[in-house]
Amino acid sequence: MSSTAPSTEPAAAGGARSDARRRPQQQRSRAKVDAILAAANALVADLGADALTTTLVAERAGVAVGSLYQYFDGVPAIVEALVAHHAELFGEHLRVHLTNVTFTRKRDAANAALDALISYYRSDAAFRALWHSAPRVTGAGFGDAGEMLIGIITQSLQDHDLFDPHDRNYEREAKVQWAVATALIQVAFQMDPEGDVAVLSHLRRLFALDVRPPA
Repeated sequence: MSSTAPSTEPAAAGGARSDARRRPQQQRSRAKVDAILAAANALVADLGADALTTTLVAERAGVAVGSLYQYFDGVPAIVEALVAHHAELFGEHLRVHLTNVTFTRKRDAANAALDALISYYRSDAAFRALWHSAPRVTGAGFGDAGEMLIGIITQSLQDHDLFDPHDRNYEREAKVQWAVATALIQVAFQMDPEGDVAVLSHLRRLFALDVRPPA
């Protein structure tokens, strides 16, 4: 009765071959996702997120619609991925900006962050378009990025020895300022492509106020 001898090849070698087979597939998948997001980003910059369709994105990316649905279950998922990507990019922009600014008060940090937001908003058409229309497509937009961005500002305050961990009002102030900024930035740039000066000035005055509970 014949028998098959067990393989003497180390298991790790088999695992390596399996990894080698999977890696090109993973790379191709990553390349497709990148192409889809790049296409969607360009379309958002040109048309706005409201105008996106999976057909438009697939055509722009050079992939089949069926392939697109392997990675995203529709336009809202694509827009959510773009928002997350731009939030990361803006977060890095904000870190660099705050690193290069010296301030002595919390309100200075808030205004430095506002400067970073305005400059990024002016420089990136897709970011502007997402800021306007992503909330209608996803129901959230950049609001979900608030905690991450507030965390970056908090770290900068700590680096400047201006953050008091016992300040019960800090979180309230930060959330109010972020909510105000997200609303008024949009108004400012709807009124003027470069940002309406009067609206931005009003926003800066609001940032100079401390948000405190009534006595």
